[in-house]
Amino acid sequence: MEFFGQFEHTIDDKGRMVLPSAYRSEFVDGAYLAFLGSSAALFTPDGWDRYRRKIELSGKFERQDMQVLLSLVSPATPDSQHRVTVSSQLREILGLQREVTIVGSGSFAAIYDRSVWAARQSKTLSRDEQGQTLADKFNELTFL
Repeated sequence: MEFFGQFEHTIDDKGRMVLPSAYRSEFVDGAYLAFLGSSAALFTPDGWDRYRRKIELSGKFERQDMQVLLSLVSPATPDSQHRVTVSSQLREILGLQREVTIVGSGSFAAIYDRSVWAARQSKTLSRDEQGQTLADKFNELTFL
């Protein structure tokens, strides 16, 4: 499955977040929550294995980097209410507050603090340095 769409959810006082209903079937066998730079990421077990290998082979990360990165990864099994726990460490590092936006990102679902996602989306939808909007870029595609 590829992950698409945008969903507004909350993280409760215990750090639990309900999975979007569109994604639940993909996480029956578990999930991995990981640090992804500016967001958290929710991977299927197979998706995490592939992604981790790519990171290791990229040559961008030293051994210490990998240790820190892997220390921020947590396996998760959804409970009967389809909730997974986002670690306090990951929430703190990324500034994830109560309100989050879960964004389908192809091979994983990204988790942003809602205000961070709103700013990122707004910036992407406004004109870039060349004066183009996202719509302008699509209008230039010859295969549509």
